[in-house]
Amino acid sequence: MIILVGVSNLQRRPGAPVLLGVVAGGLALSWVACRLIARYYREHYGEVTPTKRRTQRHAVALVAWVAVLFVGGSKFLFWSPDSPVCVYAAAFALATLVYYAILVGLRTHHVVIWGSLLVVGLLPVWGGLGLDRDPVAMMVAGLALMASGLLDQRLLGRAFGSPTGLTLESRHVGG
Repeated sequence: MIILVGVSNLQRRPGAPVLLGVVAGGLALSWVACRLIARYYREHYGEVTPTKRRTQRHAVALVAWVAVLFVGGSKFLFWSPDSPVCVYAAAFALATLVYYAILVGLRTHHVVIWGSLLVVGLLPVWGGLGLDRDPVAMMVAGLALMASGLLDQRLLGRAFGSPTGLTLESRHVGG
C-alpha cells in the first residue's frame, strides 16, 4: 500500500479514473494477501497470544517509530523543495531500525536494508525530483518493507520450522 500511496502522490500521476482503479485494486489485493498470509501462519504455526509485556513492548516500538518518523522527517525542520537529500526516506529508515531494535532486536538484514535506505536518503541525489521526492521515497520504502518482511519470514521458518500437523494443544502458543 505504501507504494500505491507514493504513486497517488506523484505530481504527474495517472488520471483520476485510472488512479482510483489502481488504488481500489491495490486495496483489494492487499486485503486478499493479508487474509491468505494470516491463514497460512495460522495453519502452519498456530495462533500466538502475546504476553502483556510483549504487547507493551510492541506499543513502545510503535510509538517510537511514529515519533522518529514524524520528528525526524518533519518538513518544518529539514525539508525544502530544493533540498538534494530525502529526509523522508532517511527518517523512515531510522524509524524502522528503532522499531526493530525495540521489538525483535536487529538482525543483519535489518541493518543492511534500513541502513542502506538511511544512507541513500541522506545522499545528495534527490534534488532533481522536486515535489516527487517523497512519493518516490515511499515506493522505495515499500520495496524495502517487502524485502525485510520476506527475510523475517525466512528467519521465522528456520527458527520454528513448518510443522505439517498441529494438534489442538499447539494451536494457542504464548509469545
